Amino acid sequence: MKKIWRYIYITSIFGMLVLATACSSDKPDPIHINPSDIVVSNSGDNLTQNPFEMDEKNVVLGSINHHAVNLQADEAGRVLPIQYNGGELKIDYSVNASGKARNVGFLLFIDGLPQPYKLDSSGTAYEYMHIFELEENKATPFTFTFTPITGKKGELLPIKFVSVYNPSFIPDMKVTASYGGDQTILEAGGEVFFNKDTEQWAVPLSSKQAGLLNVRQSTERVTQELLVSHGRSEKIAIETLDSKVFSELYVDGSIRHDNLKVENSGLLQITFKLFGHPGVSYRNTIYLNHKPLESQDGVSFPMALTKGNLEVLSAEITLDQLGDFSTFYVVSVPLNAEDFYDDVIILEKTPSLLLYKGAGI
Repeated sequence: MKKIWRYIYITSIFGMLVLATACSSDKPDPIHINPSDIVVSNSGDNLTQNPFEMDEKNVVLGSINHHAVNLQADEAGRVLPIQYNGGELKIDYSVNASGKARNVGFLLFIDGLPQPYKLDSSGTAYEYMHIFELEENKATPFTFTFTPITGKKGELLPIKFVSVYNPSFIPDMKVTASYGGDQTILEAGGEVFFNKDTEQWAVPLSSKQAGLLNVRQSTERVTQELLVSHGRSEKIAIETLDSKVFSELYVDGSIRHDNLKVENSGLLQITFKLFGHPGVSYRNTIYLNHKPLESQDGVSFPMALTKGNLEVLSAEITLDQLGDFSTFYVVSVPLNAEDFYDDVIILEKTPSLLLYKGAGI
């Protein structure tokens, strides 16, 4: 079976991703990424396996690394928060990629809220994602330029820079029917200190995307059946939920993999469930074609995890706004990961799901 590993190395404002595939004589299956294949270190000192030490059966597909530059540090060498002093905030950044990883897009979050931005050097418009075609093994500098959508004087808020691998890819239901290892993510993070209130401004209409209806949130109890369904690769006990976070995404009442054929009009039922580590708070955003879906209540929905419970977000999507092929996923951004230093609390993204209409085939 062909298998893909994702190794993540995260420090303050730095992230590195290595994609590799293990070869065998068996006919390869579609590539998938499993949560158990992810290795994370907050310090960078204790990776459980060196991603660059691969045996002879492994083939490196490519790598991505990205980080903020020109940051200020204190006398001990600790990176200081980014300072917001009013107006547009500019953060110099750099991304480097090799192999098959050179198509890369970036999402940006402040305090868990999706942040539209523009690229200062190219005069681009405000968008929630900008996509790069990178040169092989060559650092590409750019500048995130934006007015923060949240932030009051004196607040210290988390900021997340999230790369999406190969966001331009979308299955065509002829040659391919699955995203496989495409559209996996890598995060780097830090903090922004607000010396002034952020200025009020309207997100450009070109960046907005309506169509999320009847949003509801509720709480359910964790069941033994739920633990069993998530324990295919390793047994999950109720105690496991004290340190790990899990999610489920239901579309029209079922967990869907790879793709789903939808109608030309009507409503699509969406249910997202998040459960696990008590005390961790998240904001959840539903994306269609790499742009948040908006409701009358906004674009992001908070969840605070509690022991023995799972948090549920339900909504409906209007199908008449979808094209023949659409990319769909949910991103969950932790707001207080630093409160749980001994545990691995990272940003979560559901695997991309293709929503397609029969006319597109």
